[in-house]
Amino acid sequence: MTEEHQDWSVEHWGKVTFGTRIFLDDPAPTHQGQKGNNFNLTFEPTIYSESAEGNSFTFTPFVMIDSVDSERTHVDIREAYYLTFGSLGESEWELRIGIDQVFWGTAESHNPVNVINQTDYVVHPNGESKLGQPMVHGTLAGDWGMLDAFVLPYHRPRTFPGIKGRFRTFKPVQTSRKTIKYASSSGRNHIDLAARYSNSIGALDFGVSYFDGTSRDPRLEPEMPTLETREFIQHYDLIKQFGLDLQLTLGAFLGKAEWITREEIKTDNTRSRSHVSVLGGEYAIYGIFESEADLTLFAEWNHDTGGQSLLQDDLFFAARYSFNDILDTDITVALIDDRDFDTKTLNVEFNRRLSDSFSLTVEAFKFLEDDPGDHTSQQIVNDEYVALELSFSY
Repeated sequence: MTEEHQDWSVEHWGKVTFGTRIFLDDPAPTHQGQKGNNFNLTFEPTIYSESAEGNSFTFTPFVMIDSVDSERTHVDIREAYYLTFGSLGESEWELRIGIDQVFWGTAESHNPVNVINQTDYVVHPNGESKLGQPMVHGTLAGDWGMLDAFVLPYHRPRTFPGIKGRFRTFKPVQTSRKTIKYASSSGRNHIDLAARYSNSIGALDFGVSYFDGTSRDPRLEPEMPTLETREFIQHYDLIKQFGLDLQLTLGAFLGKAEWITREEIKTDNTRSRSHVSVLGGEYAIYGIFESEADLTLFAEWNHDTGGQSLLQDDLFFAARYSFNDILDTDITVALIDDRDFDTKTLNVEFNRRLSDSFSLTVEAFKFLEDDPGDHTSQQIVNDEYVALELSFSY
């Protein structure tokens, strides 16, 4: 919907989603206080205003209400930024000031180069939902490529489930600002800097990025040495991260790679370095079985020398069947195989529009094999679920 207010036009759209998760197992005895099935309601409207000169302002709040977990009930500002633009010689520039979301990466299973925004983990355990990040974001683009530069003046801590929520550690993570620890003496007010150069050479698209600031990935340590009675505390180190993302297009095949090297600086000024990489690709079969449908196959290898992520040495395989019908129906089946342990997980997702305004998503998550020695996966081994989301878009 569009309205005219003097020299500025105003549009608004959004989405309301009702969701539920049905967990297949009772909470583990180690997860005291954890509950079962839940319902949630989310509302994500957008207001967009543009001047006659083309400058614009975008505002997108996010509201989530959960029936069980008070930490999952939260409000965030995903976007609230002013955009202006112009020319500089033969190049074009843009400047965004405010709160925004920025995505970097090419891989399907994991994006280690995607470092600007913090993860809104309580929305979904896959980590794809992000919190809005305050920033000044400048872009300069021309025949020589594109350069993005960022000043990030405020750190957003990660969201975590509360004591009643699923997909949590065996003891909850403290989310109170007073308990969060920072390596920087400036705390959450440390000013982070980032930049990325991207370009295309023939069939190769690439991006080179750098980030200097507070990590988006917290170290979780017990509040006190006695694990049995204490919750976990978030510790955020300072990092210097160099990243590279590649995509090679060869007909129906897309080769993809992401790689970062990261130096971490802790509170006591001790330093460590780790390397994280994702290597793989996807292959599309168009008009499979002489139908209108397409089948896309994915295969990726994830590796983390620091061993701190869930995907420290894992294989990812997936297939997406797109019906290409008027209702945009598709189904994706994904398998993750942990090479360090005998842990295998299966995820199935079905999407379909029910009308111009309503859409349906059904998702299922299950452990095909679980290894008692895999302490990370053992914390969520009882969290297999079937989820349903009904969305109304306007």
